[in-house]
Amino acid sequence: MVAGPHVTPAREPSLGPLVIGVGNPNRHDDGVGLEIVRRLRPLLPHAERGVAFEGDGTGLLDLWEGEATVVVVDAVHSGAPPGTIHRIDASGPTRFPTSAPSSTHGLSVAEAVLLARSLGRLPKRLVVYGVEGSDFSPGVGLSGGVARAVARAVESIANELNHAPGLDSGVDTGVGHA
Repeated sequence: MVAGPHVTPAREPSLGPLVIGVGNPNRHDDGVGLEIVRRLRPLLPHAERGVAFEGDGTGLLDLWEGEATVVVVDAVHSGAPPGTIHRIDASGPTRFPTSAPSSTHGLSVAEAVLLARSLGRLPKRLVVYGVEGSDFSPGVGLSGGVARAVARAVESIANELNHAPGLDSGVDTGVGHA
């Protein structure tokens, strides 16, 4: 499922966690969030809970409206080595690194989280995974380090969803070994 800035997919929060992959498939490493959610969908008990989002960050507020648990995955550029996976629990008063995130979207994920917090529109549990990118130029395909990080990120997210306290996600964690 791909959601644009004006599309909010129909879903039921009772179906488990929502995973949102953010990115632009036409800007190399910026597509990593989309690729991760594509690979996670078959592992989710309800594939529609994996959403590919190519819109402006403000659209995230509508996507996660009414959700209890949300994981957002996006590319970041903080200066760490390409393929580094950053995990931020954004449910509380989180400080995002000042050098990250750089975004090719109008409003970055970090800015959307800060806006949602100020408006009281954060999900109860929000985790942001950022995969360090190196090539955000026009074109398709992930750079080597980012492509190698995809399986690790999928496995980390699947494990987190499966082991979250009080969360019965039913996620198949036998991933990342292909």
